[in-house]
Amino acid sequence: MKKMLIVVIALFVSYAIAADVTVTFRANTSTVQGVTDTSDVTPGGAGLTGVDLRGTVQSFGGGSDWTPGDNPMVSAGGDYWEYSITFPEASIGTALEYKFGFNVLNLDGTVTSSWEGTSNRPLTVPTVDTVLPVDYVNSETPPFDDVADSLDVYFRVNMSTNTDFDPATQTVHMAGSLEGWSHSIVMNREGTSSYYNYHWRGNAVAEAPVEVQYKYTLGDWSGTHESVDNRVINVVQDTTIQWVFYNNIMPKPFAASDTLASLTFSTDVSTAIASSGFTQGDTLIVKWGYGGTQTSVRTDTLTAGFGTVYAVIIPNVGVDFESDGVFYQYYRIKNGIEYREIFYNFNYTGSDVSLAERRLDDLAGATLAKVASDYNAYTISDIAVSNVSPRRMPKFRNANKICAGCPDTNIIQWTYVLDLRPAYAQVTAGSTLEDIQGDIDITSTDQIDALGVYMNGPATVDQIQTESWTTWGGTLAQTEYKRMYDDGVTDFDAVAGDKIFSNTYIYQSNNTELGQEFKFGIGGGDNEGGYGNNHIENLNSSITNTTIFSAFGSIDPNFYNAWDYDTNSPSLEVELTGGALPHQFSLGENYPNPFNPTTTVEFKLPIGADVKLNVYNLLGEKVATIFNSYAQPGNYKATWNGLDLNGNQVPSGTYLFELDAGEYFHQVKKMTMMK
Repeated sequence: MKKMLIVVIALFVSYAIAADVTVTFRANTSTVQGVTDTSDVTPGGAGLTGVDLRGTVQSFGGGSDWTPGDNPMVSAGGDYWEYSITFPEASIGTALEYKFGFNVLNLDGTVTSSWEGTSNRPLTVPTVDTVLPVDYVNSETPPFDDVADSLDVYFRVNMSTNTDFDPATQTVHMAGSLEGWSHSIVMNREGTSSYYNYHWRGNAVAEAPVEVQYKYTLGDWSGTHESVDNRVINVVQDTTIQWVFYNNIMPKPFAASDTLASLTFSTDVSTAIASSGFTQGDTLIVKWGYGGTQTSVRTDTLTAGFGTVYAVIIPNVGVDFESDGVFYQYYRIKNGIEYREIFYNFNYTGSDVSLAERRLDDLAGATLAKVASDYNAYTISDIAVSNVSPRRMPKFRNANKICAGCPDTNIIQWTYVLDLRPAYAQVTAGSTLEDIQGDIDITSTDQIDALGVYMNGPATVDQIQTESWTTWGGTLAQTEYKRMYDDGVTDFDAVAGDKIFSNTYIYQSNNTELGQEFKFGIGGGDNEGGYGNNHIENLNSSITNTTIFSAFGSIDPNFYNAWDYDTNSPSLEVELTGGALPHQFSLGENYPNPFNPTTTVEFKLPIGADVKLNVYNLLGEKVATIFNSYAQPGNYKATWNGLDLNGNQVPSGTYLFELDAGEYFHQVKKMTMMK
């Protein structure tokens, strides 16, 4: 009898231990901008909340892995969000990864959905129900240092709707019971944004709620303060307070200041046709008014004209010349399904990630067309044959299968060829290729040689391999099948040591889309371009074995300004102009001067030397490196495109350009950028 009892107890204990476990994920949005605790930010009530969970954990919660919106988190009030997943017993001990997406409802009815730019967060499925510590969205640390036995509160205010506020001359203060209403608290600006924050630290954590009353002010007592009633919170533990607009003034919707007689969108689809992303008979539409540049996003259908040109004329269009202009995008419709164009606005500098993927026309030409009190018709024409021009022709991803009706045995082989020379050129020009999800920053050509380059993304999923996005960093660098080769042998690499790398994948035709997405990383780091800005290329289904060519950094050409992606050649190398060999070193004046945006500098070298041609601002900070290499004797001409080391256009002002030939010669002269 005793033996039977022991067996029964043992079985019960085994059953009690071996059970499903629930993990509660917690997120805090005080480290991102624009998110509020609105329960539904999706027009039409689709249910996309301010934060959603993404990663290999999603399939356990009823979603698809790494799919935005499938697992929306639930607001726990203010900056705090929660989402619980019950993992089956068999998954205990499984190593998974996750990230958060954060979503903002815009005035025009669109939703800006963003990914965290941090590394993937690890999770090993525990043996017992677990509530995870709070993760701070898009940050690996809280916005303040956590000190034991203290009470920490983090405040934020958005000043964008206060038209009287000038961040260049004014500061944002905070006054309240937490410092005796002295107005002595100066808030901290978050970069160059309209958000300001302040971290208050009190004494030991109170057992009873601590009531805090406060207001935001412009300056100290001599300035102005909010006219709303005192803001009140009760604090019992460390917390962040959800951001508010100053004085609770909400953004104003779009209001037209002028009316165009008509607005025409015109484009050419020949590039899209050539890349298998468009066929005659497809419908082409334009959606315009994103970013609050119209009351709501409007949709118009373009009509086919001569050859491959499409256009639509819209009469009597209200515009606001004080705004950015008009944000818009082309869409292809085939079989009733919309396909957004593949486009990235390399000149966009705002914080709205979604607008970086829209086209922008600043309507400058429309103001020039003004006659008396009326405006003439205005045309936006996107017909440039270019990889980088903001007026380039549209391209579309081909979502068709390679061969939908083919048997599983039907396969097709593609070789991806990567020109890594832009990376070499950029670090030679003095730039650092920053790893946006880790610490594999590239500063020298020796690093590139030593670390090699890897390919990542959905294009690396073939008939054998199933992992799409491998974790950037060491994990990717240890994933051999994603390594690219420049040995003249492996994966059909043509020439050894030419800095042109290759990798080959074999796809099953009936389950692989023609449009493929991928990205490259030196040493496995995410150091090619901005987060979410990836290569997308359409494969050719009519060719059994084909080659897809890409240039490193072409997804961020403003940063990789040492390379011309239209000519696929260096853009910052100097030109040896010929003529008699000079007898002495010299640095000429730049011309034109003033200039906008490019200028030319000539210099002479009587002997070969390591030469640097740098540009500085008046604070002595290096702005750009035009040339940095050994140069043989001769007469040279170099052109600067007016871009800084980060690929941004420099502002108007006076700059210094320097010719440094080491022990042989050094001279500095002035030049002026005038927009």
